[in-house]
Parts: sequence; structure tokens; C-alpha cells
Amino acid sequence: MSSSTEVVATYANIILYAISYQLQRPVEPFLVRSLIHNNQNNTSNTNEEESSNQTYGRLTSFFSFIQTIGSPLIGILLDRIGVRKTSILVYFASALSYWILANATSTTWLFWSKLPTILQHAFLVGQATVASSTAATSDNNNESGGSNGGDKQRAVALGRMTTAYTIGATIGPALGGYLAMGDLFAGARLAIWGSIISVILSIVFLKDRNNSERTEGNKTNNDSQKHHQQSFLQSIHRTLSYLRHPTIGPLLFIKLLNGVSSSAFTTVLPLVLVNKLHLDTSQLGYFMSASSLSVAVFASFGISASMSFVGNRSDRLASLGLALRAVSIVCFGGVVSWCLLHLIAADDTSEEQQLVLPTEGLWLATIASIAVSISSHMHATSLTTLTTGAVSVEQRGAILGLEHGLFSLARVVGPPFGTHILSRPIIMSEFMPESGFAGIWGVISACVIVDVILLVCLHRWSSKKDTQMNSDECIGLTKAGDDTYDEHDHSD
Repeated sequence: MSSSTEVVATYANIILYAISYQLQRPVEPFLVRSLIHNNQNNTSNTNEEESSNQTYGRLTSFFSFIQTIGSPLIGILLDRIGVRKTSILVYFASALSYWILANATSTTWLFWSKLPTILQHAFLVGQATVASSTAATSDNNNESGGSNGGDKQRAVALGRMTTAYTIGATIGPALGGYLAMGDLFAGARLAIWGSIISVILSIVFLKDRNNSERTEGNKTNNDSQKHHQQSFLQSIHRTLSYLRHPTIGPLLFIKLLNGVSSSAFTTVLPLVLVNKLHLDTSQLGYFMSASSLSVAVFASFGISASMSFVGNRSDRLASLGLALRAVSIVCFGGVVSWCLLHLIAADDTSEEQQLVLPTEGLWLATIASIAVSISSHMHATSLTTLTTGAVSVEQRGAILGLEHGLFSLARVVGPPFGTHILSRPIIMSEFMPESGFAGIWGVISACVIVDVILLVCLHRWSSKKDTQMNSDECIGLTKAGDDTYDEHDHSD
């Protein structure tokens, strides 16, 4: 089986995985509200909206908690049992999750459907493959003094891996929103078959590379051999040791805090669009698809240009992404406020119950959301480039698993935090309470504050690293006696 065939199968699986998962995104807020309405017929509209917001936040948080447990384990499995077996586990778990969701009759079943997602990490499988495939070229560039070029190549490769996902993420929400117009569970039933096809593709086209094969041609590398001889618990302990490292630890902290802010905003976003701006499932699906398509285009063409613009420095690109995201979030808040004022004015002058968002308002909200998505992608991809460039090839699966686990942990905190502020704002709570102004701007303010804090942390990290490189350019992480790291720490 040629490696090119495996790569094509991997990209096909990622696209199917993205379509299957994203089919549910525009539907879940409506599904939660529908199941709560069916089981609480006597509640007021205000209480029902607050209950659906809180339940949606808890569901998202529970899903992230389950993923937090699974992410580091999947990363270690990638290093130990290979892509094929891990892919089969991932897609079988996905099919089981969608089957439970398709048969849900209460919000309790929605929570049950999240349990199999402990193994649902297909993007991590593909991402680890991409990061490793650039290792040889990056190493050659580092040996010849072109470390920034290798870093750029890895950033571009990771960005294009995201393109494969966002192709599916562009199709999924629009298709899911369209199908939900007739049946809220249609997307889940379709996702079952998408996951089964991915299981078959994994069995037929992917090849496991066992430990001896992965170390072939590098038998003189004692560190690599020691890594593959470790027990599973030792691998977990070794992976968690990254949290204490003075170079990688701060990056992982930034990743964690960024995940809290990002997940709070992305959880609140569909609730605002549905409950305040009155979008239906189809409109919400197209809205999400537009953001995904924009990220896909930027990942294919924009990352390389952006890296060149900042001098091939991933830390500078990460800072730029944070600054742009903060501005974009404020712009989104301004657009939503304008739309709310329009709807309030229309409600006062019209006797009709159904309010329609003006077309220009929907377009402006979409553009602002696209700006948030692109800047978030710019920041996240840059951080992943920095962390994968700071470890040896054998540990890249583990570090990616740890990153995904930390982001999932952040999403345990972010969604309920965001929905709590949205429903029960701390400040301006008496200002037009029915409109939701206070809650929306409370979430926006919290996200912007976090972005400013992360900008300061990233600036301090960059300054410290520049000082270290200037003081002794020849010292790598491996010289300190820690065989987990190597000279890739100076790839920037």
C-alpha cells in the first residue's frame, strides 16, 4: 500500500468525519430547545430560553469533559499502535454516538450520546500524520541553519490539514440545517453511515506501522528506542511532563486559556443567533458553513502569506491572531447590537409576532463571525506549530494529544461560563433585560480581556526565548539532559 494512497484515504476520512460531526452543529440548539419544550409544556418562554441555554452549555461542557479524558490517550495510541487501529476505533465510536443521538427522546439521551466520543478524535489522527511527515525536511533545514523555513513548512502543512476538515465543515452545517427543516434527527442518521464508510476506508487503505518499523533506519537513536519501550503509564507520565517544562509549559497554558475564551464565544454564538436574532436551522447552517469555508481558504493560501508577513515567526503570527480576534469580537458585538435595536423597533411598530432580521444585518454578522474564525485559526495553528516544533518526531503524537486534551478541558469550563454570563449578566442587567444586551456584551468583554492577557503572556514568552537564543544559539533542549526534547525548540 503506497503512502500516497494512505494520505488520500486519510483526507477522505477527515472530510467525512467533518461532514458527519458538523451536520449536528446547527441542529443541537434547536434539538435541546425542542426536547425541553416537549417535556416542560407549562414553562414560560423566558424560563424555557434560559433552561435551553443552560442545558446547551452543560451538554457542550460534558462533551468536552469526555474528550479531555480521551485526547491524551488517543495521542499515545497513535505512537504505540499506529494510525489504522486508532482510526478504526475513532470512527466506530463516532457511529455509535450518532446512533444514540438519532434515537434520543430526552435531553438525558443527548448526554448519553456523548459518552462514545471519548475516542472521537479523527482530526488528531490526521494532524499527527501531517506533523510527522514534515519532520525530515524540517530537520534538514535546521541542520543547514534554515530553521525558520522548516517552521513555515510545518505551519503550512498543518494549515492545509485543516483545509481537509473545513471542506467537510463547510458542507456539514448547511446540509444539516437544510435536513433539520423537516426532521431534527435526519443529520444524525446520515452521520452514522458516514462514520461506517470511514471505518471501511481505514480497514482497507490504512497501514499500521509498528514500533520496529517506525524506528527502522534510526536504530542508533537510543532515545527513540527508549521511548518505544516505555509502558503505557510511563508514556502518560512522560506526556504530562510537558506541562512543567519552562519552554513548552507556557505555550500549553496559553492554549488552555485561549480554549476557555474561544469555547465560551462559540457556544454563545448560535444561542444569540437563534434566540435573539431569530435565525432558523437553515440560516444558522449557512452561517456556520460560510465561516468554515473562509477558514479553509485562509488555511490553504493565507497562512503562508501571513507567516512571510511576520518574518516566518510563529509566535508573532499567534500574537497577531489574538489582536485581530479581539477586534473582530467587538465588531461582532456591535453588529448584533444594531440588529437587536432594529428588531426591537420593528416589534414596537408591528403587530405581527414573527420578526425578520434585515438582510444587511445577517451579512454583517456573517462577515464579523468570519473574521473571528480566521483570526482564531491563525492563533491556534501558530501555537501548534510552536509546540510540535519543540519536541522530537517520536513525541509529536503525544504532544498533539495533550494539546487536544487541554483544549477539551478548557471547553469544560468555557461553555457554562459563557451561557451563565449570557443568561445572568453581572453588569447592566437592568438595561433592556429582554433584549439580551447585557449578557451579550458581558461575554464579549470577558473574551477580549482574556485575549489581552494572552497577548501579554505570549509577548513575555517570545522575549524570553529571544534572549535565550541570543545568549547561546547552539544550546538545544536535549543538552540539558531531558531526552524528551531536541533542538527543534529553536525552530523559531
